[in-house]
Amino acid sequence: MLYIVEIPIDGDLTERMGQMRTWLGHLHCELGAFRSSSIGGKTVCRVEFMVEAEARTFAQAFGGRVLGAAAA
Repeated sequence: MLYIVEIPIDGDLTERMGQMRTWLGHLHCELGAFRSSSIGGKTVCRVEFMVEAEARTFAQAFGGRVLGAAAA
């Protein structure tokens, strides 16, 4: 299963993604994918996690939400 987290991006996308990558690197999280896109005029990042607890911790740390689990 993959656990998808959506993080809204306010401000500089490059800076925010750098913060997320640093955080992920410190915790050695196993990711499925890391994407950014524009939805309804707002920029969001969607990050896929292999471990639910990591997804929930990441969502809490960056003001996001876990969208749910998807089959890998």
